[in-house]
Amino acid sequence: MRYLIVLLGLALSACDSPSPWLSAGTRHAVTLQGVDFTVWQDGNRVEVIRHGFVRPRDQNRIRPLMQDAARQATGCDLRPGTAEGDTGVLRAQLNCRT
Repeated sequence: MRYLIVLLGLALSACDSPSPWLSAGTRHAVTLQGVDFTVWQDGNRVEVIRHGFVRPRDQNRIRPLMQDAARQATGCDLRPGTAEGDTGVLRAQLNCRT
């Protein structure tokens, strides 16, 4: 049973599928400071998925990296106050200047 839980955890950590409301979005792969992210964008919405293991002591630097990954992939700023989620998945609205 213990091995099954570990295998399930590994399988789920490898997923980079977007939420259903971003399934028609554009996929971008971004690596910042050695951390891999998948960024999904659909219009003014964005979702950032972190890949790989992060030590507990490194958790504080991940959320700003996720926001930077969203900016780099989309070319847009995040709309203030819209970022939500944790260090695994972050969702926000974008403020794109055209």
